[in-house]
Amino acid sequence: MYHTDLDWRWVRLMGRFFLAVCYLPLAALAADPAGVILSLNGKVEIVHGADKRLAVNRAELFSGDSIETGEGQVQIRFVDGTLLTLYRDTRFAVDDYRYAKGKENRAQFSLLNGLMHTLTGQMDKQNYQLKTRLANLGVRGTEYSVKLGDVLHVSVDHGQVEVANAGGRALVSAGQSLTVFGPQVMPKPAIGGKLDIGPHGGPGRSPGPGQGMGPGGAPPPPPPVGTQNMSRSTNTPNGQVVRPPQPTPPQPIQPVQPAPGPVVPPKPL
Repeated sequence: MYHTDLDWRWVRLMGRFFLAVCYLPLAALAADPAGVILSLNGKVEIVHGADKRLAVNRAELFSGDSIETGEGQVQIRFVDGTLLTLYRDTRFAVDDYRYAKGKENRAQFSLLNGLMHTLTGQMDKQNYQLKTRLANLGVRGTEYSVKLGDVLHVSVDHGQVEVANAGGRALVSAGQSLTVFGPQVMPKPAIGGKLDIGPHGGPGRSPGPGQGMGPGGAPPPPPPVGTQNMSRSTNTPNGQVVRPPQPTPPQPIQPVQPAPGPVVPPKPL
């Protein structure tokens, strides 16, 4: 009798273990990775539902994952070759990503806040979308940067980005920028031409000594030339805002007066 009860307990225990092993991981096994973390510095977290874990180099990302950088920065490569850099204080979500040759492709992302720079890969651009609370972005073979705070700034380095919301839509070409002030407000070209993106640390931030995402603590690759300072100002380590120096207006040229001296009469011939 004792052995019979023990055997049944063993069968029930093994049955529960079998269910846990076979059924729970099936959802994860059915999903293909969307991308992988190439490099990072500082604290970066990956959130999936109620689960939150620290990001590490070579960690895989899946549809449904969100990335929160906090004080860190991270660079991600997606399966189609898209490169994405997320700067400090940024929240970015991989809503739905699928890429395989000969199959349906889709890249749907969300930027919840912060600063990002991306170079799109081989994904069909008609199936690429970046969502924000102020407007949605579609691309046409593109390298661009986005800063989302109280307003949305879009700056394009190569290709074109279409920005659309309930107020209308606008096409931003290479070397141009655009600002969106609300979800019902028509996107407007940025005053003064192309806006700049903050260097490395994101809006109003700069990396500390030795921080970086490259090998040996080297700083992460900067955005392309002309996209270094969207805020048009930078913060020093002590928190003081330093404005870019204004050009000094040219001063009028003053005529040179001869020095006074005694008048020497001419010698007689």
